[in-house]
Amino acid sequence: MKLEEHIGIWEGAVDPELCQIIIDEFEYWYSVRYSPDVLGKKFTKGTFKTSEQQFKGRGGKMQRDDIQCFMERVNLTVVQDLNKVIGQCFTEYADTYPALIRETDPVSSCSCKVQRTAPGGGYHYWHCEDGCFAYRDRVCAWMVYLNDIRADHGGATEFFHQKFSQQPRIGTVLIWPANYTHAHRGGFLTGDRDKYIATGWFDREPGMATEALYAEAVNIHTDD
Repeated sequence: MKLEEHIGIWEGAVDPELCQIIIDEFEYWYSVRYSPDVLGKKFTKGTFKTSEQQFKGRGGKMQRDDIQCFMERVNLTVVQDLNKVIGQCFTEYADTYPALIRETDPVSSCSCKVQRTAPGGGYHYWHCEDGCFAYRDRVCAWMVYLNDIRADHGGATEFFHQKFSQQPRIGTVLIWPANYTHAHRGGFLTGDRDKYIATGWFDREPGMATEALYAEAVNIHTDD
């Protein structure tokens, strides 16, 4: 682990093969998202979102343009495989910051959001990950770059106060504090290649937002 202003960085932590599997799963399910023969309404509702849908028409004001998928709703096994790696990284991160671990108030990460950003898109608004009441249980955010982006094509993750940016490199994991000290944004993406990331959060349990998403994912996979 490398540390940059309380940002943990693990280069090449996730196997490139798993990164490609996640991208392939995203693209497959995106291609069939409106097919009634796959999983029907329960699948299509909220599984894929554009930035305009997420921010209810305010995507332009939030300077965001991408497509997102909660991967646990379509392939829970892939999420579990990824979470094993993320969990190992978080354990190492928490060794440096032991106050993160409290027996009476445990931390967990269940949800995995995959985002595809086309050239010209991204999330350019400075923001933090616990920036509203619904996300108050978030302690840390995590991110995995699923493919490489050349430095001259932009797309770096930029941290405002730290004056630090990380260029996407396949398999690299970032973990950072969810609060206002680590406001960040996605840099403008140029070139001709889409950028793919997987991202999620470590929440203080019960973590209302994460618990609701996980419960919905379980219902999708267990309903007859």
